[in-house]
Amino acid sequence: MQDKKLINLIVRAAEEKKALDIKVLDIRKGSGISDFMIICSAESEPQLRAIEREIEKDLRYNKVKGFRWQGELKSGWLVLDLSFVVVHVMHQRERDYYQLEELWEKDAIIYHY
Repeated sequence: MQDKKLINLIVRAAEEKKALDIKVLDIRKGSGISDFMIICSAESEPQLRAIEREIEKDLRYNKVKGFRWQGELKSGWLVLDLSFVVVHVMHQRERDYYQLEELWEKDAIIYHY
């Protein structure tokens, strides 16, 4: 699956479950680990779980393989590793605290959804 198509699939799935402040960061310039990072927020643990499940459902439906989730709901931060795309689904308080966008802003092109 092409990068853009995969990114759009993930963003649409997050939007479906009302994820907040979705951003796609093109980090190819500053990272040897991944090409893109998607960050979105949730307001509660149930919403974190719903976003996680919707993204996973859409990935499986589109036969995307080799992905895995890390993190726990109680931590307020779930990470999906697709090798060249890393997805961060975060409770708003964790997102405000860790400020991932600010860590990457000098080395990334940021797209807002």
